[in-house]
Amino acid sequence: MGEKMKTEFTAVICLLLMTALSFSCKKDDKNSPGGATGPTATTVDATNVGQGWATLNGTINPNNKITYVTFEYDTTTAYKLKAEADPDTISDNKVTNVKAHLTGLLPGTKYYFRVVAVNEGGSSNGGEKTFTTTNPRPIVINFNQDITYGSVVDIEGNTYRTVVIGTMEWMAENLRTTKLNDGTPISFVPDASGWNSSTFTYPGYCWYNNDSVSYGALYNWYSVNTGKLCPAGWHVPSDDEWSATTDFLGGKDVAGGKLKEKGLSHWFSPNAGATNESGFTALPGGYRYPIGSFNGIGRFGYWWTSTSFSEGEAYYRSMSNSYPNIDRSSSSKKSGMSIRCVKDN
Repeated sequence: MGEKMKTEFTAVICLLLMTALSFSCKKDDKNSPGGATGPTATTVDATNVGQGWATLNGTINPNNKITYVTFEYDTTTAYKLKAEADPDTISDNKVTNVKAHLTGLLPGTKYYFRVVAVNEGGSSNGGEKTFTTTNPRPIVINFNQDITYGSVVDIEGNTYRTVVIGTMEWMAENLRTTKLNDGTPISFVPDASGWNSSTFTYPGYCWYNNDSVSYGALYNWYSVNTGKLCPAGWHVPSDDEWSATTDFLGGKDVAGGKLKEKGLSHWFSPNAGATNESGFTALPGGYRYPIGSFNGIGRFGYWWTSTSFSEGEAYYRSMSNSYPNIDRSSSSKKSGMSIRCVKDN
């Protein structure tokens, strides 16, 4: 081979090597130093959207690296707000579902959100998604117009009417606070899988079908057992206190009718025996099963007592649209029920 051909051949080889090296460097730069593969993030539609709450969803493949996951959200694409994902750290090599429950959102407002994953291989933002919180509906309750009601305010500034029945002053509305009276947030658990979890033995609340604010929130009994669910100076009534009020109103066979809101604004027909002569104005807020499903709104109202029945159950009271009774029974402490508060003596 001539000297000229050797020179040209060497030049071609060098050019090929340089091209390959350049391509290799560019490929590494798209991920991270050393060519590590970053996570894959996908934003999924929001669920459980209500007046002031929503669940953000996403999927993450961490590609076998410890990966940290958050959600970014805002009323604009500035994404100034962040929420910790559940789970917030994953490390396997498969697609994992992640979520974040948001509360305290503005009603009737459009929000933007995305899931964000970071590991040693780099970071990945899921695509942009939006949701719009629902508009608030006025809380219209048919109180007894012949009674002069008092009032009490909870830690969040919600005002409730109160009424004296016998020797006790009761709330005349179902509780709807999302915080204990020392300011501690109560866990918001809207999805069935979270409510049904074996580890869900801490204070939690939800809204019936993630709406129905006018009926009040549904709380598990672990919220009651904190002793801080009601406003300061008030408490969840004991089994004995419920019994005393029932006796004052003529016994369990008729007391339910004297406690229930009149008419069919909230109760389904026939709303048997409803007079609301006590002013208690009981609403049929329904029930959440320990497995996480809802039942009974419009037909039944269920209220916790503060009295434990066994390690796993506590006493409650219930009323129905079909009869004037008030019934006493026990249920799993993981159930979701309404709350009325009584003023401390």
